[in-house]
Amino acid sequence: MSNNEDREVEFFDLNKSMRQTKVPLICIYKHPKDYPDKYVARLWDRNIPTQIMATSETLEGIREKIPEGMVRLNRDATDDPVIVETWI
Repeated sequence: MSNNEDREVEFFDLNKSMRQTKVPLICIYKHPKDYPDKYVARLWDRNIPTQIMATSETLEGIREKIPEGMVRLNRDATDDPVIVETWI
């Protein structure tokens, strides 16, 4: 099941993301409720989720959609269990 308002991209473009947000973050989720059979990467603007996202069957596949130049932050113990990691 997907969110009809989501705009799925094949790959994230860092330059475009920086124009669309003040501080682009990409959060990776493993099997969230709205995409239970996928890994999802969603662009965030600081603490606000956007409708721009990508999906993949695997963690490696979703990581390939993250642009070069972003740095991975491991999940925090207090994060929602479906969060794998965040890129900034």
